[in-house]
Amino acid sequence: MTSQQPPLASVATAEHDTGRFRQAMGRFLTGVAVVTSAGPQGPHGTTISSLTSVSLDPPMLLVCLSRQSYGAEVIRDAGTFTVNVLGRDQSELAGWFATPGRPRGAAGFAGVAHRTGSTGAPVLAGAVSHLDCRVAQRIPAGDHTIFLGEVAEVGLADSADPLAYHQGQFLHLP
Repeated sequence: MTSQQPPLASVATAEHDTGRFRQAMGRFLTGVAVVTSAGPQGPHGTTISSLTSVSLDPPMLLVCLSRQSYGAEVIRDAGTFTVNVLGRDQSELAGWFATPGRPRGAAGFAGVAHRTGSTGAPVLAGAVSHLDCRVAQRIPAGDHTIFLGEVAEVGLADSADPLAYHQGQFLHLP
């Protein structure tokens, strides 16, 4: 049995269309995490949806951050980061760490429940899991930097209900 699918609208252009690319990628359902690190000016966090498991032996993952971002700078300097996978009730936290111009350092974490993880990066309370990592490799890719992290510590919460992101909206999955 075959199903009828509507044809995909496509546009052939000589230049890539970043708006259409963003729309296409927005249709991919992702989890939401906050990657944290700590530098000389204190802790920093950035909301991400680009998180991928890379290897089981040794355990490794990757995150992508804008090359020009302060978060990428802090991770480069610290050589460590923590991925905090957010729970379904943490959309406000995701929004906060995605806000441009929010305070840096300790002021950016004022009122945010957290503790310091094994690598020195903040571990956010209420996250469904966290992975403390040491940077194994940095790879420039377009306007982003891919950070490959070797996992030093894994923490799991009792609840595993994640926050999801799809087409510019947070989804609170059951």
